[in-house]
Amino acid sequence: MSKQQYILAIDLGTQSVRAALLSKNADIVGIEQLPLEVHSPNPGWAQQKPDGWWLKVSGAIKGLLKKTAVPADQVAGVITCGQMHGPVGLDEFGTVTTEWTQIWSDKRCQDQVNHLRETYNSTVLSSVTGNPPNAGWTGIKAMWLKRHQAKIYDSSRWLLVPKDYINFMLTGAAATDPSEASGTYLWDAEKDAYSASMAEKLGVDLDKFAPVHKSHEIIGEVTENAAKTTGLAAGTPVMAGGGDFLVSLLGMGMVGNDVAVDITGTVTLFVVHKEQPIVHPTMQNLRHVTGGWVPFVMLDCGGLSVKWCLDLMSSAKQRDTSYETLIAMAEQAPPGCEGLIFYPYMLGERRPDNTAARGGFFGITINHKAHHFTRSVMEGVALALGMNLEHFRNRGVEIDKVYCVGGGTRNSLLNQMKADVLGLPLYIADEPEATLKGAGLLGSYGLGFIDNIADAAQASFGYTTIIKPNKKNARHYEYYQERFNKVYEHMLGFYQDD
Repeated sequence: MSKQQYILAIDLGTQSVRAALLSKNADIVGIEQLPLEVHSPNPGWAQQKPDGWWLKVSGAIKGLLKKTAVPADQVAGVITCGQMHGPVGLDEFGTVTTEWTQIWSDKRCQDQVNHLRETYNSTVLSSVTGNPPNAGWTGIKAMWLKRHQAKIYDSSRWLLVPKDYINFMLTGAAATDPSEASGTYLWDAEKDAYSASMAEKLGVDLDKFAPVHKSHEIIGEVTENAAKTTGLAAGTPVMAGGGDFLVSLLGMGMVGNDVAVDITGTVTLFVVHKEQPIVHPTMQNLRHVTGGWVPFVMLDCGGLSVKWCLDLMSSAKQRDTSYETLIAMAEQAPPGCEGLIFYPYMLGERRPDNTAARGGFFGITINHKAHHFTRSVMEGVALALGMNLEHFRNRGVEIDKVYCVGGGTRNSLLNQMKADVLGLPLYIADEPEATLKGAGLLGSYGLGFIDNIADAAQASFGYTTIIKPNKKNARHYEYYQERFNKVYEHMLGFYQDD
């Protein structure tokens, strides 16, 4: 009798590393999670150590195999997804050159963005890349590295994004996938290939960026050294994988349709799936791990805003506050928080003319108490989402329901706020681990365990919780949405010259 084989999925997030074993049908057997911290030495900076990622990934894999008692030879393949757009430098010997790597939310390269916008027509750049220039893109971060850390840039044979760095540590192979390559700002959206002309405009070396493979394709095998470090069996196939939020879309069945999805974890993403990019200054576009494009808008401090509020309350009380306590506190305040509005852009945002934004509270009066501020933080996230919905509708995208996934769905109060603000029903994913689920589906497809990944994805994910808008609250939020939008427009670009 043949042994049961499993897919090992690695999710390299911003606040944690997770490893999971999944069956051939992408059912989760076990998960091991280890925490990560973000280092922010200057305003707008966000960085982490790649060596720390590998240490945590190795530890999570070892812990998972021990916890589940699954022998290493039963792992049929490994697939990694992760936080996107962070250029990890590796020299010709595979040693990390960027001790501290800029991660996806880092905004330090705004000068490089300004240079591109001042030197070239942004409309022309967007017609090639499908995107406006902003500080998130990997290639623009590489511009900063070349300008400010030239020795590190010159000594780097490769500039790999986080999950590709993990794959390199597993296999010794430099490889990437379309979801990440399309986020370099070096990608020709029409030709679906790297663009030498964009590399020339950015002034970066195209050969430092890894060759592109389909997300499910095998790029190498676990080496002897990686096997000793992780406990995996040498020779285990490793697939290219994909960017975390795109993999999560697969995990919740978003394949080949136009539904809208809200993903709230550290960030909040609002996305649709289209055959072609939606080219507009308010929109960003990435290739899906199964084909086509994913136009989206992003709130860098979505779930992170709530985490910040939790930490703030904990520090005030000199003891840890639970999320349950935080939510109960927020429920004491009325919808709209009696005019208190939270501006949730503590890490800036991707919009080109507002990348340096900071967070803030507006409309504070002497009557506002702690519970108003707590609820206001959650409402600020929901109202930012409401504004983003308007951007899609203004681009002609029809939306009548929103599917929700991510750790933020555990916050029932935030879910109801979103439904009330959007005026739409929310379909809450039954399986909160959409990212790991999507990685498992990709891995199973790459290893030939399933034949049709779209059918498998749509069949494996369900929604039994539907949150409908509260009509009374929805009317209140129509007013506060206008107030939020007014604050946003007033603050647009306020910090750009600092």
